[in-house]
Amino acid sequence: MRVFYHVITLFGITDKGEGASAASHGDSAPIIRQKMMLGKTMISQRLRASFLALGTLLLLSACASPHMRDASEPVAAVKPAENAATLVLMRPSMFGGAIQSSVYDITSGKSEFIGIVSAGKKLAYGTPAGKRRLMVVGESADFMDADFATDQIYYARIAPRFGMWKARFSLEPVPASSADLESDLKTCTWVENTPASHDWARTNMQSVEMKKAEYLPDWEKGSDKPFIAQDTGRKAQP
Repeated sequence: MRVFYHVITLFGITDKGEGASAASHGDSAPIIRQKMMLGKTMISQRLRASFLALGTLLLLSACASPHMRDASEPVAAVKPAENAATLVLMRPSMFGGAIQSSVYDITSGKSEFIGIVSAGKKLAYGTPAGKRRLMVVGESADFMDADFATDQIYYARIAPRFGMWKARFSLEPVPASSADLESDLKTCTWVENTPASHDWARTNMQSVEMKKAEYLPDWEKGSDKPFIAQDTGRKAQP
């Protein structure tokens, strides 16, 4: 009872004033109980608001992965290797910046690590031409299919969205003809893998495989899957 008294006093609700006046009429107990309930409700609301504000701050704050390093524009971004294509993965949105998105090529059935793409970063992936399947992992896993042509450069956006505890991500094809492409590319800076990023991938591979096994079957059953078509890329510079 003493704890509740201090709590309701914090919100300016005590058994004095109105309560004392009511006490003189012999009905102070119900009023005090009502005010105690009001005080607890106000505390609950303030706590929820505080947790929501903290969660929003974490989602909006940007933090680059310590496992990747900044890089100059890679050759693959302008000229793919022979008989290959390049996929530029970019993450222009700062939303969910405290959470890292890792990307994999799962075409063979095995999750082959491509890299970690933080908010405001971009990564060039040299890939064999033909049909490929990509996966992005955050709180969950999401997927995208592609059909790459040789000597073409393709683009995909890593789009964050709300998850249960942290950000989730989707892969969105961005045609070379998109009006937003240049601004998205300018928003992001290049990164490349390091031995630390590959160590991180090996350490976390079990978790990645579990998420793939959980989310891929439902994704395959869905319709309107994201897909990069051969004719949506940009011809490499001669």
